Parts: sequence; structure tokens; C-alpha cells
Amino acid sequence: MLTTSLRTHRAGGLTRADVGTVVRLGGWIHRRRDLGGIVFLDLRDIDGLVQLSCDPTWTPPEVLALAAGMGAETVVLVEGTVAARRDAARDGATGSTDVEVQVLGLRVVGPAMTPAIPVARREGEELASEELRMQHRVLDLRRPELQANIIMRHRLLQRARQTLSGLGFLEIETPILTKPTPEGARDFLVPSRIYPGEFYALPQSPQLFKQLLMVAGFDRYYQIARCFRDEDLRADRQLEFTQIDLEASFVTQEDILPVIEAVLHDLWAEAGQPVRIPFGRLTYREAMERFGIDKPDLRYGFEIVDITAHVGADAASFRTMPSPPVVASAGSTHRVPRPRVGRKSMPWPTPRSRQEPAACSGPSGPRRAGKDRASRPSARPALMRSRPQLATWSLRWWGVTASRLRRCTTSARHSPNGPASTR
Repeated sequence: MLTTSLRTHRAGGLTRADVGTVVRLGGWIHRRRDLGGIVFLDLRDIDGLVQLSCDPTWTPPEVLALAAGMGAETVVLVEGTVAARRDAARDGATGSTDVEVQVLGLRVVGPAMTPAIPVARREGEELASEELRMQHRVLDLRRPELQANIIMRHRLLQRARQTLSGLGFLEIETPILTKPTPEGARDFLVPSRIYPGEFYALPQSPQLFKQLLMVAGFDRYYQIARCFRDEDLRADRQLEFTQIDLEASFVTQEDILPVIEAVLHDLWAEAGQPVRIPFGRLTYREAMERFGIDKPDLRYGFEIVDITAHVGADAASFRTMPSPPVVASAGSTHRVPRPRVGRKSMPWPTPRSRQEPAACSGPSGPRRAGKDRASRPSARPALMRSRPQLATWSLRWWGVTASRLRRCTTSARHSPNGPASTR
């Protein structure tokens, strides 16, 4: 079924069984090697690579000259005879390592300039930057790694359809242009040409439609659904994504879990990594007590251990900060307050008005009354500080406090009324 009027085989699908067969191939020139009179071309298509051998023994001179000037990523149609390769000449980098094609005819159908990013990378050569690869996406999609990923995605979706169909689920498509409904994120809106001022919304999930199907009596539904959510990008979220959507009637949790296990088991088996079922189960309470999170990674085994039974009654208690020091001056005792501590135990800077030394009793007059706490500006910074900044703010605060104490002590010593008590 792969035979067309322009080609009879795919390049990566040739085997020793095809030796002696005259074939027509089509694809991209992956790499060229000129050995001085003999030219080797690697032809690439969706199935892989095959070597094209251009030798004066069987290749016409005009074809040999054309092959000698062939550039990378040129699209060609080739006609030739499949021949077995010598064992010493087998190249593991090509798909068809056992055979090569002795070129009889060669025609260029898509000349190419030097690509902006390399498709054929040498061993150890790094990829181009992601920005450059996204700019030249058509070249990036020619890489065998990306093509293998897309082919694997196709296989997984087909396997999911096969498994769910065997479990009695019907694949039903639901509308994309729909009415906005309140869900977890913002909707993407599409203006209506027929009804000016009105908008359609792209679905965040087929929630309403699958519930309608259940009420209508379809019993079991699934869909490889495209979802759209206008929200901030995260590591595991983007503006549009695909999900396997399920819904069933007259079921409980114990009926749904085996269905999910069967689908995941078959998907991993299709990817070449079989898993055992049934899966282990953890209650929310057990997960939080053992791992401190409701979705623990069981590969590492770092569990929370309760050591209460092993700690004596006289064990020291945990303290986040030591008690504030007490500073004595002439005729007074002053307790230095702790630095103000904000969210996540991070100290924040003291307002400028509070960094000024307070007036003490002495020549300058009575102590100045502090402002009402409600009228003070907020001390919380707009952004939390990094560790070096936290250390700087903490040292600065203690320095201001020490400077305030020295001024109070100096004022008290030189006061004609003697030292005053500072609370």
C-alpha cells in the first residue's frame, strides 16, 4: 500500500530480501561523501536512511556529476538496484545497514540552500538554540528524534483507542466553539461575525458535553480532547493541550480505577516499558504522614519518620531564634527586640521612620512618643529578599539598634538630672 507512481519502497524499509530488485525512492539528502570518483549519498525518509552508491561502473556520467554537487536537504527521486553491502562497510548510523542502492537514475525535485540549522548532526555536536529551532521549525521537525516522538505519540493514541473500545467506551467528538462556562482558568474567546458583540469560547474541557451524553444514555464515553486554557505558563501546563477524557454511568470508584490501570498498562507496554497491575494505593492521610505530599515520588523512598517514642522527656525543644539579649546602661536596662520576621521566617527591613534614634530624656527634652502602629507604613517588602540581602538587612537592623542604645546612654550620662530610666 506504500507504492505510488513515483516510488516503490521507503528508504529505511529495504532489507536483504530486496537484493536484486530495481526500486524507486524519494527523500532528502541527509549527508554526502565524495571519495574522488565515487560518491555516497545518505537518503532519508520517514522510515530511516539508506546509502546510495554512485560508481562509474553502473552510474551514468551525468548522474555521477549531479550527485557530486548535491547539497544537504535536497529532495530527490532515485532509481537503482538494491545490493548487499560488505560486512566491513556496514554503517550503524543508517537504517538499512545490510543493503545499499546502486544508483541508475537521479532527479532533483526540490533544490535546497544550506540549512540555517543542521539536520544531520555529527556525533557529539550540540543542538541549535531552542529559539533558532522554533524559528526554523520545518527543519527541526526533520530530525529523526522529533519524528520518532511524533510517531510514538501516534502509536500511544491508537493503543488507547483500542483499549478503551475493548472496554465498551464510545469515542464521541464534542464542539470546540461553545458557550463560556466558569471553570478553573480564563476562556479563549472567538468573536462572532454573525452576531456582532457576541463571542464563542474555546472549551477548557468537555465537561458539560460529556455530562449531557451521560444523561442522554450513552453510558460510556471517551475522547482524545483538545483543551484551551488562558492561564500563566507552567512547567506542566501550556495554552492548549490534549487529554484523554472519560465518563461513565452507574459506576463507583472501584469500577473506574481498573479502567485507568488498564489504559496506562497498555500505553506503557506500547512504549516498551511494561508495568505491573494493579497499582499500589495510598490514602491521602497515609501519603501526607509518610511523605508530606499527596503525590509522592516512590522511587526515592525518603519518608517522614516519627521519632517521638525515641526522644526523652528532657529533650531540648526546637527554637527558631534565641531569646533577645538584654543590654544594661547607666541606671537603665533595655531589652533589645528581635528583628521583625515575615512570611517564611524571612526578616524584612525596618521602615525609615523607625530607623531614626529615639529621643531620650536629657538635654534634648522628654522622650518623644511613638506613632500609632496603625499609622506606620507597612514594613513588608514587595518581593522577598534573597539570602545575601536577608543577612544585610539583619545586620543593618542590629546596627541601628546598637546606635540607638549608645545615644540613649550618652544622653543619660550628661543629663543634669542624672540617669533616666529607659524602658
